[in-house]
Amino acid sequence: MDEAVARFGDGLQQVLSPQPQQSSQKILFETGSFTGYHSLSSGFGHGYLSAERTLRQPLCGNEEGWGPLSPFRWDFTPCFIDVWVASVAAFGIIAGSLAIGWLIKWRKPNPVSKDWHFWTKQVLLGLIIANVAVQLAFQIISYPGIWYGDFRVYTTVATIVSLGVVFTIQWLEHERLRNANGVVLFYWLFLIIALSVKLRSLISQQIFASNLPYFITYCVGFGLSIAEFFFEWLWPKKNSTYEALVDEEECPVEYATVFSLLTFSWMTPLMKYGYSTFLTEEDLWGLSKTDTTKATGEAFATAWEHQLKTRKNPSIWLALIRAYGGPYMLAALFKIGNDISQFTQPQLLKYLLSFVDSWNLPGVERQPVIKGASIALGMFAIAVFQTTMIHQYFQLAFVTGMRIKGGLTSAIYKKSLRLSNEGRKSKTTGDIVNYMAVDAQRLQDLTQFAQQLWSAPFQIIICLASLYQLVGWSMLAGVGVMIVMIPINGMIAKFMKNLQKKQMKNKDARSRLIAEIVNNMKSIKLYAWGAAFMNRLNYIRNDQELKNLRRIGAGQAFANFTWSSTPFLVSCSTFAVFVFSGDKPLTTDIVFPCLALFNLLTFPLAVLPMVITSIIEASVAVGRLTSFLTAEEIQPDAVIVKPAAEELGEETVTIRDASFSWNRHENKDVLHDVNFSAHKGELSCIVGRVGAGKSSFLQSVLGDLWKVKGDVEIRGSIAYVSQTSWIMNATVKENIIFGYRYDSNFYERTVKACALLDDFAQLPDGDETVVGERGISLSGGQKARVALARAVYARADIYLMDDCLSAVDSHVGRHIIDNVLGPKGLLSSKTRILATNSIPVLIQSDYICMLKDGEIAEKGTYRQLVAMKGLVFDLIKTAGQDSSGPSSQSVSPTDSGSETSTIIDAEGSSQEKDTIEEAQEGLSMLQSIKPGPSQSSPSKPKARTGSNTTLRRASAASFRGPRGKLTDEENPSRTKQAKEHSEQGKVKWSVYTEYAKTANLAAVGVYLITLIAAQTAGIGESTRTPRTAPISMLAGILASISCSASALPPLPWCKRLFFGSSALLRHRESCTRGWQRRSSGRPCPFSTSHRPAAFSIGSQGTDIYRVDEVIARTFNMLFNNLAKSAFTLVMISVTVPPFIALIVPLSAMYIFIQRYYLRTSRELKRLDSVSRSPIYAHFQESLGGVSTIRAYRQQDRFEVDNEWRVDANLRAYFPSISANRWLAVRLEFIGAVVILAAAGFAVMSVVNGSGLSAGWVGFAMSYALQITTSLNWIVRQTVEVETNIVSVERVLEYAQLPSEAPEIVHRNRPPVSWPARGEVEFNNYSTRYREGLDLVLKNINLDIKSHEKIGVVGRTGAGKSSLTLALFRIIEPDTGNITIDGLNTSSIGLLDLRRRLAIIPQDAALFEGTVRDNLDPGHVHDDTELWSVLEHARLKDHVASMEGGLEAKIHEGGSNLSQGQRQLVSLARAMLTPSNILVLDEATAAVDVQTDALLQNTLRGPLFANRTIITVAHRINTILDSDRVVVLERGEVVEFDTPERLIEKRGVFYGLVREAGLAEE
Repeated sequence: MDEAVARFGDGLQQVLSPQPQQSSQKILFETGSFTGYHSLSSGFGHGYLSAERTLRQPLCGNEEGWGPLSPFRWDFTPCFIDVWVASVAAFGIIAGSLAIGWLIKWRKPNPVSKDWHFWTKQVLLGLIIANVAVQLAFQIISYPGIWYGDFRVYTTVATIVSLGVVFTIQWLEHERLRNANGVVLFYWLFLIIALSVKLRSLISQQIFASNLPYFITYCVGFGLSIAEFFFEWLWPKKNSTYEALVDEEECPVEYATVFSLLTFSWMTPLMKYGYSTFLTEEDLWGLSKTDTTKATGEAFATAWEHQLKTRKNPSIWLALIRAYGGPYMLAALFKIGNDISQFTQPQLLKYLLSFVDSWNLPGVERQPVIKGASIALGMFAIAVFQTTMIHQYFQLAFVTGMRIKGGLTSAIYKKSLRLSNEGRKSKTTGDIVNYMAVDAQRLQDLTQFAQQLWSAPFQIIICLASLYQLVGWSMLAGVGVMIVMIPINGMIAKFMKNLQKKQMKNKDARSRLIAEIVNNMKSIKLYAWGAAFMNRLNYIRNDQELKNLRRIGAGQAFANFTWSSTPFLVSCSTFAVFVFSGDKPLTTDIVFPCLALFNLLTFPLAVLPMVITSIIEASVAVGRLTSFLTAEEIQPDAVIVKPAAEELGEETVTIRDASFSWNRHENKDVLHDVNFSAHKGELSCIVGRVGAGKSSFLQSVLGDLWKVKGDVEIRGSIAYVSQTSWIMNATVKENIIFGYRYDSNFYERTVKACALLDDFAQLPDGDETVVGERGISLSGGQKARVALARAVYARADIYLMDDCLSAVDSHVGRHIIDNVLGPKGLLSSKTRILATNSIPVLIQSDYICMLKDGEIAEKGTYRQLVAMKGLVFDLIKTAGQDSSGPSSQSVSPTDSGSETSTIIDAEGSSQEKDTIEEAQEGLSMLQSIKPGPSQSSPSKPKARTGSNTTLRRASAASFRGPRGKLTDEENPSRTKQAKEHSEQGKVKWSVYTEYAKTANLAAVGVYLITLIAAQTAGIGESTRTPRTAPISMLAGILASISCSASALPPLPWCKRLFFGSSALLRHRESCTRGWQRRSSGRPCPFSTSHRPAAFSIGSQGTDIYRVDEVIARTFNMLFNNLAKSAFTLVMISVTVPPFIALIVPLSAMYIFIQRYYLRTSRELKRLDSVSRSPIYAHFQESLGGVSTIRAYRQQDRFEVDNEWRVDANLRAYFPSISANRWLAVRLEFIGAVVILAAAGFAVMSVVNGSGLSAGWVGFAMSYALQITTSLNWIVRQTVEVETNIVSVERVLEYAQLPSEAPEIVHRNRPPVSWPARGEVEFNNYSTRYREGLDLVLKNINLDIKSHEKIGVVGRTGAGKSSLTLALFRIIEPDTGNITIDGLNTSSIGLLDLRRRLAIIPQDAALFEGTVRDNLDPGHVHDDTELWSVLEHARLKDHVASMEGGLEAKIHEGGSNLSQGQRQLVSLARAMLTPSNILVLDEATAAVDVQTDALLQNTLRGPLFANRTIITVAHRINTILDSDRVVVLERGEVVEFDTPERLIEKRGVFYGLVREAGLAEE
């Protein structure tokens, strides 16, 4: 055995050591082998177990003393060697004690059995303790007389104590932790390293020859320690016996070991799974508790609240630091570790070059091999340490960014639910969505850079200190160059800031406009305004945004030039001054460390301007967010809420001397001096003209208006039905239940009372039909009844209803009055306040309140007000109703043949059932609800039993994900919303080629040539030697010019890309058309349930941003790093040929890791992208229904829903960023191996006498030190390119959607006067909304004569609106055709058709802009025409009173006009269209009776006398004077004749007339 060891040592010595030098240092050199083994028999000093009789030095009894280096061997002294072991023991005792305290205090023990794994581990540790005790005995015997004062003995005792501490930790952690304790793992790792160093020293001292028993004992202890380390680290632990109950979605980061955290190995199972399978949302882990939006949102809310309380000008910066600063500060420590370690490499390079020189230069003493090997290992260790530090820093930075995004998203959402009218006035939906999508993202991105603010100067200082050490004061020349560059960079940064601010405004304007276009697409098509809006969009996009983007591109290119040339100028000036000012030669051990330092200097110099830009962008975002988060909120004390009223007749709503304003900063009250009260069990009606303040009155009760003075008190909960029904993108059932617990009995009663059963029968999936965004697949009447059903189901105490009857047919209105609102309705025991223009309901009411100009003009009962013959009497008279006619109105539609007329009977056992259910649900704290009045004694409250109006209060359902799963999973709904489409697998090459076509290929060629020139020039600069200093300067200048050249081509390239994105945007009109046509679910033209508008709006924002700015930048970095890495590998191979052997295995490993990563990362990024859209979709939806959400007091539920969606996105984002770290750690390890190989092969080559010069070694190593980053960036940028090219894929996907028919068919244009006569003919016409759905109109044959007035009636869903859509070709014919004046409308262009028809649609769509823009977006009519149509539409006075007249501002969606006024704007638009055909689709449903009468007179007046008018009506009285009436049923014409004949016929039309109370029995 000994001979074999000796032979191995001799062989190794022959390989690594040269022929012995004839010098006094022969022994030192002999003992300098890597293993420490040598064949000398004497003269190598004193062993570890030798000691003097007295202590000559403090605590050291060995002859060699403290050293630290031995004078006899290439080794540490025996005393100093134990300093390493003692340090580990001290770490074990101190850190271990803290770990024990933490385990006992914070971790609860779980019942885990102590199995053989536990006992094996503890027995091994016991053996190690025994082994160290034996070593202690050897020491005491070997150091007689001085052992009690020798440091070596203390070290061994300390080691035994530390092992005891570790034994305790391992005992405690078994029951308390699911993973090995970090202190223990680090203890074993450090101990093994220290013992390895000590083992080499013992071999060098030849202890195995002088004291073999000790050497064997030591080696056994060393082996046991290694076994214990691997046992503790790698052996899987058994968890709690309850581990089956652990949440499957738990994130492994919560129980990963410290090594797993440092190397990101906890990600490996997901990477492995993602490599073999396409990942879906179900495969993702949950978030750690601290990362959930609930936790981050609360943290920010607390910090922001503190800012608001303590500072006059609250700072979001300080709030973010307070909320999320802790881990970010820890990240700073990792950053310091990284910064220091990266500047250690040039120092080690200097030592390596001096080692090479010692073997090459004559007359220089050769350094031992162990020194060269140690330097190579040191460089490897530093590279690995640097990788560990930087990626822990990045992970903490990204996680902090993720928390900031989550917290801000939550804060923005909550704030948007509290915004007052004036707060909302200046911030449109598009703006608020942008705060969440863009500004919060900017702050999230900042976390990656913010630490560079101190880190970059810190790196520059370390770099300059290192340069001073190498070249002395010559480095000041370099500092001078840097100082000159700082103001230049400052000016560029300021210029860029202004451009960025401008760009943000442009983006906001574009987002707002696209949101309006998408949301109001139907109106834009009907009015043929596509061109006008595309012109506006093109102006914002091309003339403002892209022009500014080109400026940003130019600024960026100039900035790149200055940043790239700075390090070259610094190095050139430094070397020039060094050569000309000193007499010291510029040697390799100065040049290459300097070059390495200059390369390191590149990063802080390049990153500082990026940080400044990032901070500028973030500060703009912070300013915007601050103004939003400090915006006006609804008045907290506007309404006083008290407990619900118990008895019938008790006051539930009281308003005393109150005045209200929409904006508290304006002295303009919308309601003044209001006194009003409503009582339990009463129906109060609020009536008045358009704009009198009816909606404002209800808003004041809700607390949405600013209360200037007075008191408002309400008792109990509120349910609210808004004038424009707010419907969520969910199933009909979810819209009705609205977060309350599902009660099947009451649900059935509700839908019957609200006349929804017939509709459920028609809908494809009944009440499980997904209605699409804003309830798009429901008709106006269906939406109104679903909103009403929601209110009824809520079983609130007070009902506020804003004209909920205007959108429904008259017979349905009668049914609702009887079964919901009236004295026998479901709500008879409740307080009902109804803003209405419907006369039949006034007759049923208990109390009427007439508003005029914001004041209560009259109030009283129906009979009192009729008797007074005041304003209400005039109103009723105008409507043509007889004041004594209540009897004719109250006829119940008994023969309607509809299920909806079922009378709801009381259930006998309702009291018992309610009581039992209340007890089960723990609802004892909720007051019982008293029944309605009895016929016999209205004043006396009765018991609950037997009353059909007993309603148990609705209780909230527990949250089960967004829109809690009420559906049957096994029977998937036909209308279920398809999630946003996410392509899987690799992005097709066709996308890249399509993208390349939009760029200038010549510019790309120039770019690639200059890139290669830059790399070549860089190498030319690096190969300079002291003899070629002027040439080196020239090379530096050339490199600088080349580098700037490589920075400049992206400018024309970016320009081409911008033009490309502009071209893509020009496709957007056809995109949106095609997109609109891709409808799904309920057959309806604009059913976007397939893909909500927020998907389109959200993706257009993100995708266009990526196409504009990100992709060109990413390609640039990818090509740069590819070139750099290729050149580096070539250079190292030329310098050290044996390295070529490593290229193949390293490349194979690299490609394998890259492939492994690419698949998983690609899917994670796509999941992240796809899960982001629902956040914005839900946010937009919530912004549309703020009043409803607040009225129902459901803010908390919607906030939880928002948190759930953000969490769903973060569940994809967190593994996505962690996958980047997983990759980086592994790739940078390959980079570290490249460094080790380059240095190791260089050492071996030099030692074997190859004559390799220090210049070439330095040259190879300075490049090898850079390769780590480049290798990492290549893969990262590959993924970035793939991720961002998905945006191009998505934009192309939109652009390639099928388009509508052409706008103009040049060969077949209608005559200029067409349609002169206005004759319309439907010839056997059938249509469907899209392929695969049923026909909505079947075999329609109609012949409408010139100038005829035609009424179109039918029950909800009969196909009335489809008829108008068919006329405008919003839907195309399946069979048959429509001819106008004998011309087939399918044969001409859409623009020619739609421009020649006029329509007043059901939904009045108004756009943000001026009154003029809303009437005439193309600006083709003059002021006289506009004022004339406004006068005819009864709007002239109102517009004239607005500030600016025709230029007066209209807010988003026309929110500063009442619903009726918006309808009048539509009427004015129709008058502007010079058409002989006018279509009225429920045109006057939202206006009051008197305005309606005036408008009907206008429509029947001379202005419209010569037009063909087709009126779709709910109010039968509006079409009774028509020439002929079309009656539709289930998409077919069942009757078509004059009203008189149809009434005589006593068919379907007669039934409708009778239900409306307009016909005698």
